[in-house]
Amino acid sequence: MKWACLLAVSLLAVGLVSEAAPQETTKKAEAVKPAPSPSDAILKQWNEIGRKLIAMAEDFPEDKYDFKGAPSADGFAQRLIHAAAANYYFTNAAAGKKMSGEEDPPRSQFASKAALVAYVRKSFADGAAAVKAKGDKGMSEVVVDQFAQDIRGRAGHEQIRLGDLATSVVEHSGEVYGQLTVYYRAASAIPPEARPKQAVLDVKPTLPDGKIRTYYIAAVETDWDYAPTGMNMMTGTEFVGHPKVWTEHTKDRIGKVYRKALFREYTDETFATEKKRPPEWEHLGVMGPLIRAEVGDTIVIHFVNKATQPYSMHPHGVSYERDSEGTPYPDTSMDGAGLVSPGQTHTFVWNVPERAGPGDGDGSSVVWLYHSHNWEPKDVEAGLIGPMVITRHGMARPDGSPKDVDREFAMLFMLIDENASHYLQQNIDAHIQDPKSVNKLDMVPLDLEGNLNGAGQGFGTANFKASINGYIFGNLPTPVMKRGERVRWYVMTMGGQVNYHTPHWHGNVVTVDKHHTDIFSILPAQFVTADMVPDKVGTWMFHCHIDEHMEMGMMAMYQVQP
Repeated sequence: MKWACLLAVSLLAVGLVSEAAPQETTKKAEAVKPAPSPSDAILKQWNEIGRKLIAMAEDFPEDKYDFKGAPSADGFAQRLIHAAAANYYFTNAAAGKKMSGEEDPPRSQFASKAALVAYVRKSFADGAAAVKAKGDKGMSEVVVDQFAQDIRGRAGHEQIRLGDLATSVVEHSGEVYGQLTVYYRAASAIPPEARPKQAVLDVKPTLPDGKIRTYYIAAVETDWDYAPTGMNMMTGTEFVGHPKVWTEHTKDRIGKVYRKALFREYTDETFATEKKRPPEWEHLGVMGPLIRAEVGDTIVIHFVNKATQPYSMHPHGVSYERDSEGTPYPDTSMDGAGLVSPGQTHTFVWNVPERAGPGDGDGSSVVWLYHSHNWEPKDVEAGLIGPMVITRHGMARPDGSPKDVDREFAMLFMLIDENASHYLQQNIDAHIQDPKSVNKLDMVPLDLEGNLNGAGQGFGTANFKASINGYIFGNLPTPVMKRGERVRWYVMTMGGQVNYHTPHWHGNVVTVDKHHTDIFSILPAQFVTADMVPDKVGTWMFHCHIDEHMEMGMMAMYQVQP
């Protein structure tokens, strides 16, 4: 192992001052705490980086210990060995010993994960013991700089203060730690230090008999297909005529597959395994996981931003402090406002008071939305939105669902404007052969026969996806229910002023505000809870009744079984 010279870094001691309590004027102000001594400062740095590397050694799966971030790179285990071996450049110098050789111990020397963890742990323990033994006076001793052995003519002659040598080794361990975080990311895992610390949260339910509802949610980037069957399922045919404007990939149209950022749920704090949606919730599509709570509960969301843009989680209806609001303010830091940079984590705490649940005239549950609010229009158009259902106090099953309902369906009627997404240019570059030729303002209010038509055509028009849960032209996974069941529909919309919709059920009716109907209106950021007891068996159309939205594909089907 060849070593390059490392620049020694001087230590600065910083004094910490405690303020006296302003209300207790009879007490003396607390004494100023002395600055840490040179050896204490070094010991703190040494133990801190040691703690992080030991945690990685214990956490990384043994079957991935030889995982390489790149073909030419060392494996994960070899990088740990390298960091631990470097510690002895300080430890041996402190003991007056010479290094036994230049090379790291071979990987084959450690037959198990436990053996390697023990080696890493011992290397930091030995170094910490050396710092304590040498003390402040010893940190000023001058020793031969083992790092200088690669400098021709100076190997064995270059000298350095022992304290500066220790600091250089700590910095080297920090570099290895940074490299190993990249290994974690490449292995689709989250480093221990970056995971939310649930144990340190002093979170209580909103009401004494409430529950803590915990979720692990990440923002992830993925390619989304608005019509995954490749067919117009409303007609049972391939796309022909005007619908091809929104589905066909041509030299000047992206087609039906777009890069998006979506909320996705994970099984635990490692964020290594995405939680599989049960069949009855596959229809959520582009939306994030259904978040549930009963009035009196507290929702705790451990969030990881795996995307390339800053994102957040902002809820409607529930109660929160500013650091769980997910909205920028000029007087608040990103973390203080719940805004999360790429690769970072944040814990959101949302209380569920009575005003977040059903009102006197409502049923047993109501729906709200949550979405990213860092750059709200672009974040939502990119795909970061999901449903949240709050059940009346005393009316919830253990999972939070309402006791008096047999089936629930959440439907986002949204004309998604991909022109306003963070990923428009990325989608152009990925799908258009000559990206520079694209006219982003190409929006022509004519159909393919040249007749005036509000749905229109052109590049800009093609990027408006008139979708239900991110699906167009009947590609939504079909909601299924049985005749006579108590069915609850949660219907929502979001986005710009074009998002005025009229959801319409064929075959059956719903009850909204004690009124029977088969159609109602919703405006952007409006959420409606509708109840149905289906009596007509069959497969029925479910769509927005605005002509242009139907023509653009805002149509689906639902099925009532006997």
